[in-house]
Amino acid sequence: MIERNISKAASVIQNGGLVAFPTETVYGLGADAFNAEAVAKIYATKGRPADNPLILHIASIEQFMELADNPPEYAIQLAQSYWPGPLTLVAKKKSHIPSWVGGHPDNATQTVGIRIPNHPVALALIQAAKRPIAAPSANKAGKPSPTSAAHVMDDYPNGEIDMILEGETLEVGVESTVVDITGATPVILRPGAITAEMIQQFSPLSHEVTATDAPRSPGMKYRHYAPQAEMVILNGTAQAVADKIISECNASPKELIGALVTKAAADIIRNQNPHNIHIQILSESLQAVAQELFAQLRQFDKTDVVKIYAQAVSGDGLGTAIMDRMRKAADGNIIDV
Repeated sequence: MIERNISKAASVIQNGGLVAFPTETVYGLGADAFNAEAVAKIYATKGRPADNPLILHIASIEQFMELADNPPEYAIQLAQSYWPGPLTLVAKKKSHIPSWVGGHPDNATQTVGIRIPNHPVALALIQAAKRPIAAPSANKAGKPSPTSAAHVMDDYPNGEIDMILEGETLEVGVESTVVDITGATPVILRPGAITAEMIQQFSPLSHEVTATDAPRSPGMKYRHYAPQAEMVILNGTAQAVADKIISECNASPKELIGALVTKAAADIIRNQNPHNIHIQILSESLQAVAQELFAQLRQFDKTDVVKIYAQAVSGDGLGTAIMDRMRKAADGNIIDV
């Protein structure tokens, strides 16, 4: 059955259709990366801004070398160490590649983001399709990324996608780390599970991105990952976070308030027994938080909460990626309590 579904999905890709498929990060919305009409469908279906680039998913480092123009040695070392895996390398394109590949067909880009996903379904699809697959996250633009087939179906209830491939639970749960490799040293454009410390094993990091007319990575320019309700991040102790949320519940007794907090903060809130609170618990491990974050934000959308207060997590390692997603979901609205 799985092989039959992969073969059918590959045929959809080859014929210019759209396939949602699982990766180890989030579900992607894939199309033939070299079919302009198919790529345009991605943008139209998602409602994605035309200057927001795409990531090409491939199945081998040899394919990467066919696409990337003279990648530096540190980039080869990163690819050999972390592929397949949640790492996207933004490279200069070889001259024979159409100028629009890696972005909207109406635009020209000098660079292209590329990665090899670490998921058996994704790799099987790429290999069966026999071509790079361009795939952003399979959510409607701006919404929390999908980490299950059900999330994809929620966003596209009217059959806008030709096929959805189901897969096992996603290991990472947040989008890939994106690294610009066009310079002498790498630049992290979007944090993810491949951390700065892991990248620095091969090269010092730079913090300056070469000037460009358009963003080189998804997630750099627009509000992303956002639930329907306004979201605010609270940075402080469990007691301080709980006190702030309780005061907000008391100030707006007729409105349902959402709380995404640790168990310690949740216990304090529940001890005060506010009647207008919907609580979701942040797991103790950062890996579990990353795996669950988007599903929890989507769960708030199934309630009547008017505002969500999310407790900040440690900003180290994977916490950097989690806080990046939280900040974008909150449109940068962070309060120290």
